[in-house]
Amino acid sequence: MNSDKATSRPQERFVRHPLAWATYGLVGYFAYLETVLGPLMPFLRAEQGFSYTVASLHFSAFALGAVPVGFFGDRVAGRWGRRASLWGGGAGMAAGALLLGASPVTPGTVLGAFVMGTCGGLLLITTQAILADKYGEWSAVALTESNVAASACAILASLAVGAFVASGLGWRAALILPVAALVFLAARFRDEPLGQASTDKSTSGKASSALPMRFWVSFGVLFLGVSVEWCVAYWGADFLENGVGLRRSAAAAALSVFFVAMLGGRILGSRLTRVLPGGTLLLATICVALAGFPLFWLSEVPALSLLGLFVVGLGVGSVYPLAISVGVAAAPGRTDTATARLGLAGGSAILTAPFVLGAFADRVGIERAYGIVVPLLLAAAVLAIVAWRMGASER
Repeated sequence: MNSDKATSRPQERFVRHPLAWATYGLVGYFAYLETVLGPLMPFLRAEQGFSYTVASLHFSAFALGAVPVGFFGDRVAGRWGRRASLWGGGAGMAAGALLLGASPVTPGTVLGAFVMGTCGGLLLITTQAILADKYGEWSAVALTESNVAASACAILASLAVGAFVASGLGWRAALILPVAALVFLAARFRDEPLGQASTDKSTSGKASSALPMRFWVSFGVLFLGVSVEWCVAYWGADFLENGVGLRRSAAAAALSVFFVAMLGGRILGSRLTRVLPGGTLLLATICVALAGFPLFWLSEVPALSLLGLFVVGLGVGSVYPLAISVGVAAAPGRTDTATARLGLAGGSAILTAPFVLGAFADRVGIERAYGIVVPLLLAAAVLAIVAWRMGASER
């Protein structure tokens, strides 16, 4: 069903089935391990003595691992079933995390990050396909709520590293925690029915038509929105230090404003998706981020810059789940293929956008380099308008 149709009906309500709680937990598990790479990196660098450039290879390896999943993830689900791609992806991500923590050499830790990205990408696109098929017209609500769990676990990852180090257990204990959570989720939910994988093959086995244009417009919105999100997540602290004038420790702490705002934006978005069409809400969230970014970027007053950062996080937080919802709705009957290709958009954005901003900053400084976010947001807004109009014409 079209996600741009109103999802609120008096005789219906959104019900969280056990399968929803399982996928929410697994999305949170993914987000925790994706985010924990940042907080633990100073400790890993201190142990192995590698440079910032080598440290960045771990982030790039994670993102690079997720990119090919956009091409073959749906085939894994189609061949071996969603159960294998869901729980196998989760187990593979855990194996990569344990390799990262156990390896005494840098190639092993980089390989661990790559395995985490590949298997985690498979896990993530499978959770999205499951939720989209299970909830149909309500998928925007389910996908947004799953990203609320992701934001909460991302915040937990930073706190966990500090807490385990302060307690004397060391940073590696922060990697054991999500593995234990995965074991619990598997024991509790592994027998839940996951639905049949749906790809680009029709019931007769012949290849179906290409994904529609509205899907690719949503693909573009997702790529641009994730690019903005991770440009801020990776380089926001550096900008607050060198562009706004905060001390390094204060800048690192102040970046939490962005992640808290993303969590708030996703909670708000999960409520609004019950009464507003997905395409309309997607455009609105991008406009909120676009309104806040100039204040964050151009203000010389730290308090105002942080206010702008909060507004950016509030807006950009829901772009990812909403773009997923709109994109999947544009490709009925091909949920696994659609989520796999959208995973390619997200992985490619994380891999390229922060790197481009960093390379530009080496030439002109972080203050000017951050200006590339403005055309990214403007382009996302234009594509969101196109997707909204295409959705309106289909009703």
